[in-house]
Amino acid sequence: MASGGVAMLPTLDSRIEAAVGRHLPQAVVTKRGEPILIRTLDEKLRAGLVAMYLAYQPRDSFQGLPPISDAACVRWVEGMMERGVHLVALAFGEGVVGHAALLPIDCRRCEYFTVVAPAYQNVGIGTHLTRLAVQLAYDIGYESIWLAVEPTNVRARHVYKKCGFEYLVADDPHELEMHLDLRAYHQVVSVPVEVLMNRDVIAIPPGTPCRAAVAIFLSRRVASLPVVDDAGRLLGILSESDLMLPSNLDKRACDILTRDVLFVRCSCPLARVVRMFQAKKVRSIPVLDEEDRLVGIIGRRDVLRYYVGQEALR
Repeated sequence: MASGGVAMLPTLDSRIEAAVGRHLPQAVVTKRGEPILIRTLDEKLRAGLVAMYLAYQPRDSFQGLPPISDAACVRWVEGMMERGVHLVALAFGEGVVGHAALLPIDCRRCEYFTVVAPAYQNVGIGTHLTRLAVQLAYDIGYESIWLAVEPTNVRARHVYKKCGFEYLVADDPHELEMHLDLRAYHQVVSVPVEVLMNRDVIAIPPGTPCRAAVAIFLSRRVASLPVVDDAGRLLGILSESDLMLPSNLDKRACDILTRDVLFVRCSCPLARVVRMFQAKKVRSIPVLDEEDRLVGIIGRRDVLRYYVGQEALR
């Protein structure tokens, strides 16, 4: 607390530390099924990052970067590492295979830069890095992110568009500029999930015969059924997949339900739910109160419906 009782605003370094602590490290899986660890760059990984750029081919691929000569490439990477926030993607047994950087332009804006080693391109690493970088930039306090992309780099442009970036200059034959307005982005995704969850949930008790559950699946066209106890507490989820074996039809829901269930609390921000949908192969997530009682369910379509509604209000 400063003199006169005025609370000091957190410094940029403290915001970076807090944001990194909330989101990293994070383990992801590529489209090829390879485990990847995303974490912040530290002293032990600096040499690995330099090595990734030295091995990158072709050099000088966009705006003269990475520099062609080894000496210039090393100087460029080392200079870049001295500022901003850096994320690295680590492949087990391979070291650093991806890099994303948030480089400050001023206190409100930052530049985004990402590179993935050629052998690990087109398997989702760039998308994971970009989504994490967007979340970090917002948590740090930036209001917008700027980037430049080569017009012929169709895959990178697709990733950036998918992560919310829009074109500033879309017809330059040499460089396309894109940006993401974090203020508008997070006015939407910072709302608690209880605002848009579906409260009309079809749930069943644990003793429900599976044949009765099948009838509910067919008549109500739901993908899963939460199983709750007498107090409404979530015990697990019964899915259509659980009923694929004919022998399961003569059992009860409690015999075959999935107990290790992904769930969120009512206060969970939409941004976290979106990340869960992106990372997990689920179509809906139960919403619980502080007593573990089922109070709603949030599906992918609920999120899309909310987005469309917010756009209509603008």
